[in-house]
Order: sequence, then C-alpha cells, then structure tokens
Amino acid sequence: MSPLELVPVQLSLPLPEVMGTTSVDAVPLPWVGSRSLSRLHRRLAEQLGEPIDLVGTNNRRTLLSWRRAEEGLLSVRMQRQFALADDSVVSAAARFIQTRDPSARAYVHEYAQSFQDRMGRPRPRFRRPRGDYHDLGRILRTQNGQFFAGGFSGGIGWSFGPRGRVRRSLRLGSWNSEYQLIRVHPVLDAPDVPAQVLGFIVFHEMLHAALDPLMAPEDRGRHTEEFRERERAHPEHARTEDWIHENLDALLSY
Repeated sequence: MSPLELVPVQLSLPLPEVMGTTSVDAVPLPWVGSRSLSRLHRRLAEQLGEPIDLVGTNNRRTLLSWRRAEEGLLSVRMQRQFALADDSVVSAAARFIQTRDPSARAYVHEYAQSFQDRMGRPRPRFRRPRGDYHDLGRILRTQNGQFFAGGFSGGIGWSFGPRGRVRRSLRLGSWNSEYQLIRVHPVLDAPDVPAQVLGFIVFHEMLHAALDPLMAPEDRGRHTEEFRERERAHPEHARTEDWIHENLDALLSY
C-alpha cells in the first residue's frame, strides 16, 4: 500500500463570500434519511467495485472526503444530499475517488452547486452571554433601554477566539443580520476590561443593527457619517477609543 492511500483526500466548494452584514436566504433542503443513505452506500460501493464504509454528513463546505484505513477498507465521508443524485453523479464521484479525474470532479461540483447555493451560511457559533467576568445580556439590556428605546430584539453571545497567537488585527464585535446576533470577542471577558468599554462595543454593534436596514445594500456594515455621528454621541465613545489604544498590544496577543 502506497503512503498516498493513507492520506485523507477531499473535495470542497467555496462558501458564499461574506461582505459586511449582507445575508443569504437559505431554503430548507430535502430531508435525507437513513434509508436513502443506505441506498447511496450500496450504489457507491457498486461503482467502486469494493466494500466501503460510508458516513453521510451535513457539512456545508466539504462535499466528499476519503481515506483508506491500515486494514484496507476505504472510508468515505459524503454530503447527505448526494443520496438524492442520479447514477451519473454517483458514478462520477466513484471515478473521482479512484482516478482523481478532473472531468469527474467538475461533474460532482456541478451537482453540488445545485444544493450548496440553497444552504446559506452556517449558523455562527457563540457562547452564552454570561462570561467569567462580564454578562453581555445585562449590558445589552442597559444599552437597549438607554439608546434604542428597547427596540433591539436580537441575541448576543461571546464568540470563539483561539488563544496563544499574536495578531495584526482583532475584531472585538460583530453583527450578523441573518441570525440577528451580536458576538463579542472573548478577549474582553477579563477582570481588567471596564464594563463601560464593553457597553460601548455592544452599542456599536446594535447601531449596525438599527441603521443597516435603512442603507443601500452596498453600504450595509459601513461606518457612514450618520453612523459616526451617533457613535460619537455615546458618552463612552472617547473613553473606549482611548482604552483600546492603550491596551492594543495586550489585546492583539490574546
């Protein structure tokens, strides 16, 4: 057995490009149950001419991956929607697995594009609002009452940020219009981060939520003059900018 046979191989599609807060309307995909997956298992094994281990996935990006185990069994992971494909697609997938044939790859990509466009972007991952030191839910309620007359109805949580590497930039907060969700970087869940600073960062993202629907699509997510004027009117605007500037090195080395 050659070393290449032990290396996982995969076929992926690019995700839709994320620009600002533009959303993608997702349409529910057909349900693929265990019986359909069992049929796909048999069909692919027949095309490959050998027994296989097949796992159906809901992965939005990796369509197909495989590796041959030490004992020789071919293990395949395949997006569940392929169970609904006709025999020509399954045959192309088998040919791509066996030979890496570019035309087979293109054929599988073409089929996958038909359902990938309807999948939208994956739901953003986030942690609960109550952190180790700060409660984002409480901060949001305060900002909502003081500056938005209680009109904000979205959610909030801590994002996932890997530790232990030096960065050149850091996004402290984000607003996702598709899921009506504010996420705040966990670097700010620390005892030396003033609650007022967190309050302004949450306000900043709530301001995106309030103003973006009033903007032209190409301007959403941008800091327009109206955005900047309302931002500067916040009582913690200057203090937050000064605090971020003074603590920039520590934030970037989280």
